[in-house]
Amino acid sequence: MILCYNCCALPLSRIYHFIRKYKKIDFKDLTIKDFFFFNKMLTPSFITIAYWIASVLIGINALAMILDSFAAFPHSFTMGLVAFFTSIINLIVGFILTRIGFELICVLFNINHNIQKLANENTDCEKQEESSSSNTVN
Repeated sequence: MILCYNCCALPLSRIYHFIRKYKKIDFKDLTIKDFFFFNKMLTPSFITIAYWIASVLIGINALAMILDSFAAFPHSFTMGLVAFFTSIINLIVGFILTRIGFELICVLFNINHNIQKLANENTDCEKQEESSSSNTVN
């Protein structure tokens, strides 16, 4: 059993099932040539993991800033109050900007994917036209 963030028991089999269900990392078709010549993109597979790591780090940073603001209250009430509200704003803006940044990265990869699909469709159409024109010439 693994304990999740709200202290309830979460069986390992449920975590494994969740990972298998939403798995985006697929290395079956990856060849050495694809890896070294960037024919297949690996980054979209890791975007979600990087986003959650960044979100956790932002949350930890904001929590540390909030605790530091409480430590500043005995020295100066105004300084502690400003530090407290600054840390709350940092938390909110940090989550929003992180989400926007990772969404922009995902949009770029979706554009790349759609361009590759269009290029593949065009080459397939050209091959069909060439084969049909060679059949009519003979």
